[in-house]
Amino acid sequence: MGDLANTPLQLHEAVTLLHALGGAVALASMWVPIFSKKGSALHRTVGRIYVWTMAWVSISAVGASALRLVAQPEQPQGPLFLSLVAIQSAAAVWWGVSVLRQKNRTARGRSLPDWIAAGSLLVSGMFALVYWLQGATLLFAVFGALHVVLGLRIARVIGRSPQSRFWWWYEHLFGMGIACIGTLTAFFVVNYAHAPVTLQSMVPQLVVWIAPGFLGGLGIAIATNHYRHKFGE
Repeated sequence: MGDLANTPLQLHEAVTLLHALGGAVALASMWVPIFSKKGSALHRTVGRIYVWTMAWVSISAVGASALRLVAQPEQPQGPLFLSLVAIQSAAAVWWGVSVLRQKNRTARGRSLPDWIAAGSLLVSGMFALVYWLQGATLLFAVFGALHVVLGLRIARVIGRSPQSRFWWWYEHLFGMGIACIGTLTAFFVVNYAHAPVTLQSMVPQLVVWIAPGFLGGLGIAIATNHYRHKFGE
């Protein structure tokens, strides 16, 4: 019985290891599409590696979270929050890829997976906000609100005809940028736990969670504005 009881935790450790390996590949590969020539063979090839790796990272994160909840149900906030981040990353990556197939769209979007991505963000965001109101950590409020905002943005773009000739480019930049923010956030949070105590006392954990999103969001805004000027819009 003891071995059977420990099975979820053992599986969790194995999935977490594979999840971490995927995260390392994602972290290493994401810089190439960012800094390489947009639309080049290098950009597309390494971009696909990043996308497929993030798909695995998101799936394994949800799996590891479920196993952790089964093994240690008395500590739900950690695995639930990991699932929240996984949903954000998965939805953002899907949106960033999906819009590339819709360059010639002139009417409202009809892709069911796009609506599922937007809906998953809205539902998970509202769950996180309710969970925070019931006493969960402030991070659930921050990321819950973020999920709702992201979900509404994607739903708004799907639900109306394109307002710009290059709308798909801006949305690709937005989706992949959000995914990269998630990758960086996970990296900093994991390594924060192993940082020197002096550094941890100087930099609160909440800052580690929020700073990548703030700086990354600023970067997305600057890049979008740059391309709007470049495209004459």
